[in-house]
Amino acid sequence: MLKIENACIMYGELELFTELCMHINKGEIVCIAGESGSGKTSILNAIMGFVPLKSGTITVDGLLLCAENVNEIRKKIAWIPQELALPCEWVSEMVLLPFELKANRRVHFSKKELFAVFKELNLEEELFAKRVSEISGGQRQRIMIAVAAMLQKPILIVDEPTSALDAASVERVLNFFNTLSQKGMTILAVSHDRAFKLGCDNIVYL
Repeated sequence: MLKIENACIMYGELELFTELCMHINKGEIVCIAGESGSGKTSILNAIMGFVPLKSGTITVDGLLLCAENVNEIRKKIAWIPQELALPCEWVSEMVLLPFELKANRRVHFSKKELFAVFKELNLEEELFAKRVSEISGGQRQRIMIAVAAMLQKPILIVDEPTSALDAASVERVLNFFNTLSQKGMTILAVSHDRAFKLGCDNIVYL
């Protein structure tokens, strides 16, 4: 589903890594770990086509990443960055915004389905009607995980999905990711969380 071959990323004269290879099969949950500044988020951005490789290749679901097909590749990926800054006052707006994007308009939004996922992630239905400023960082993380799952993409890429969560919530997220992977979704995450890392199928250290 995702293949990275001999990848190198540089910022000016700074080489983050070189000859990185990573093969991820359909339905796997893989965690990228490493010290701060090792290039974890950069490789996620490279897969999305936001950061160019100095050398090497990235193939997503059989498509070689290049300028001509980067938009087609992005349609295959649900992406949750660590710093999510959506221009929304209300949680309902935050939830609905991804469904309004051109790439996702074929996906029908169902509040009933959303609340079913909320239940799996221990989120209250009442959060849907709150202001974004009224919810915690951990609630926002889980809400966006719920939304990403509903977009029905073959790949989920998420940066630090449990950074604001307690141990019980981390376990719920892992259980939810396992449910998604059993349905065929491939999940690639960056995380410092030991419990989360140990719950993944594979860990790649940078």
